[in-house]
Amino acid sequence: MRLSSFSVLALGLMLAIVPLMWLGQSVLLRAAGMPPRWRISADGAPEFVRTGGRVVTQAALLGVIVGFPLIRGASPIAWYAALLPRDGSAWSAAHGFCLSAMYLAVLYVSWNAAGCVRFEIRHRASKLARRVAMTPVSALFGAFVEEALFRGVLLRDLLASLPVAAAVAIGSAAFAAAHYVRAVKRRWTFAGHVALGLCLCLAYVWSGSLWLPIGIHAGGIFAIMAARPFVVYEGPAWVSGASIFPFAGVVGVSALGLLSGVAWCYYGGP
Repeated sequence: MRLSSFSVLALGLMLAIVPLMWLGQSVLLRAAGMPPRWRISADGAPEFVRTGGRVVTQAALLGVIVGFPLIRGASPIAWYAALLPRDGSAWSAAHGFCLSAMYLAVLYVSWNAAGCVRFEIRHRASKLARRVAMTPVSALFGAFVEEALFRGVLLRDLLASLPVAAAVAIGSAAFAAAHYVRAVKRRWTFAGHVALGLCLCLAYVWSGSLWLPIGIHAGGIFAIMAARPFVVYEGPAWVSGASIFPFAGVVGVSALGLLSGVAWCYYGGP
């Protein structure tokens, strides 16, 4: 059992995103008259540093998404068209979206009943309207980019050279680790990201396309972003997670396991 040269290349290209993010941040900090910092963090910097950093990150991600198929000698359009077949499987995206959004909605309502969260309007009307309006776009874009990268590039190539269990384990770990490249307030949420990565990797393996993992991912982002302006976490965090990580507590991780089980019943079972 060994990684193929292309799997190593895929991992290398993903790792190369980190120094690109740091270089972009350093240039932006210098433009703001601030010294460079080792950690990738825009804390205390002007807003354009944060925004510019996001642009650099997305450009690097898209570079890998487009560049990897080209290196493999394939057209990016043909590469992703094979992963997004225009047949009945496209409906699995809607199915996955509804499943993950429903699961999170049930969790929020249950936590509210248990006193773990409370609902209130946290922003003024104009800011609230902007956030709500951007939620569908952010959910679809974020899900497509991450699934194209982690499942469409990395996991697809890992599955060609490794047993399914090993490929899914590496793909899930890489997905989780990528969310901690930037400075974060909480590191205990890592287990939740691993569980989410497992769910998405298995959804790809069972369904054979990107439609289902994109739907599950987009539904989760949508539910979290839509709820965020109205949810105040009361804890305990080990039960309900925190902030944008409701899947990181014990209940959230268990719910991801249940969601994976439901996906298996529809797409992976006999």
